[in-house]
Amino acid sequence: MNLYEQGPEVRLLGAFLSRLAIRSVIDVGAECGAFAEHLLAVGGMEVYMIEPEPANAEFLRRRFADESRVNVHEYAIGDSDRELALRLSVDGDGHVLTFGHTVLERPATDEIAWRESVVVTGRSLASLLAAGELPRRVGILKIDTEGNDLAVVAGMGDLEADVVMVEHWRNLPHSLGPCPWSTEQMVEALAQRGFAHFAFIEHHGEFVILKWDDGDVEDGHMGNLVFLHDRVLDRLLPDVVDCASRLATGAVAVGEMYAVAARERLELMETVDRESERRLRRIEELSNGRTPTSRLARRLRRALRG
Repeated sequence: MNLYEQGPEVRLLGAFLSRLAIRSVIDVGAECGAFAEHLLAVGGMEVYMIEPEPANAEFLRRRFADESRVNVHEYAIGDSDRELALRLSVDGDGHVLTFGHTVLERPATDEIAWRESVVVTGRSLASLLAAGELPRRVGILKIDTEGNDLAVVAGMGDLEADVVMVEHWRNLPHSLGPCPWSTEQMVEALAQRGFAHFAFIEHHGEFVILKWDDGDVEDGHMGNLVFLHDRVLDRLLPDVVDCASRLATGAVAVGEMYAVAARERLELMETVDRESERRLRRIEELSNGRTPTSRLARRLRRALRG
């Protein structure tokens, strides 16, 4: 299943599970279940997948029909209970996507557009908790709602989690556009719930880094903010440090690969330049005479010089 290059995030959450007393997971915006599948494989005791898009929700029910640890809920999660219009995404060629569906109004871009919508049931996490559809406390709450993550947090009510992960960007001009909320707003909302610190796994193409208590990100790039509750901070910090070290090592390896490629390209350009100079000198030598060959050489020289 497609993790959309979010391997570092899912590995970090998997490492957290081994240290948490409560190993249940809520996956808001589960899509086709890639995150949940991995977390089940590394020790998740119970996973609550919440997905609003009807085709994705049906896929989840079929895919995990024989998995007793999985609960699938077909809802769009926000800060209250009400019907919502879920805008369905297509790519630049009009092909239907499995991701990118959103309850927010988004302008179309060259990579993604929203041309149709379906009415879905909107619920808050607090409402699902009150109805007995979710446990009061979980180990990990993962949120990926294409921009509506702050509303999901605002609607948590009495739900508790040891780790909360939300998708984050500032502006993606070719896809989702500006993020509707800022890092400061999310930090303030979760600080009130006991989350004083967070890691930011930031993706820059092939380069991925981890920053601590720093959610600044350049336009065109994105990542995930991973908040650690104060009660588990000391327990989980070793995994954060290990993740940061691995990502830094990987970034250095990628940088060295590009450096080698750049040196090889420069050496090739220098070889081409030397050969061009050699040929120009030969043409100069030939052009000093008055023979047809020298006249041809002068024409060649003029052609080479512009």
